Amino acid sequence: MRNPWMDLPHHAPFVLSEDAKAIADFNRTANESTRIHLELFPEPFLGDPTSPVVLLSLNPGFSDDDARCHADPTFASLSRANLEHRLSDHPFYLINPVVRGPGRNWWDRRLGCLLESASREVVAKRVSCVELFGYHSRQFAHERLRLPSRGYGAYLARQALARDAVIVLTRSRRLWFGSVPELRKYPRLFVLRSVQNTTISPRNCPSGFEDIVAALKVPALKGSG
Repeated sequence: MRNPWMDLPHHAPFVLSEDAKAIADFNRTANESTRIHLELFPEPFLGDPTSPVVLLSLNPGFSDDDARCHADPTFASLSRANLEHRLSDHPFYLINPVVRGPGRNWWDRRLGCLLESASREVVAKRVSCVELFGYHSRQFAHERLRLPSRGYGAYLARQALARDAVIVLTRSRRLWFGSVPELRKYPRLFVLRSVQNTTISPRNCPSGFEDIVAALKVPALKGSG
């Protein structure tokens, strides 16, 4: 499947043409908590699309400091490379040491236990995240927005199934199961105990944490070539 995010405009509003009308209609009546922020680079996924560990989440949040961070040329370059699947030393670019800002702080906390188990570069190469909804907002209220771009996230999840990746469902089991029904019976799917605290830790992912750490150290995946 072709990556639609290759076509993201190079200037704000950062929205795919096929998503634009539905988002404009939504934002026309949205409040500040649910408004979709098109001045920010979308984050429909983070990291190497062939990674052995895949986190399935809901949507990127919003902080008042995001605009300043996204305006930084280094951040903008890394974000664009991520959206185009151009790999680097730290494909999960929000934990790249050169990045500063709310996204870096958020992911450092969520991945802290993994960063104690492996180097930052290894975690950044071997963990990825796919969001159900790729655009930023303070709160998620977009279940009824059937954006065409969401199909690519479902495709990335199915690719993870096909290569036998460790999959961690961090939020919204119902919506992900609706989008990718095959997840229900996938033997390497692990669900976090708390959807409010999405930290990847032994306490929050007791049945899968050892599998996640082991996958950080495995040199190759089945079907990875």
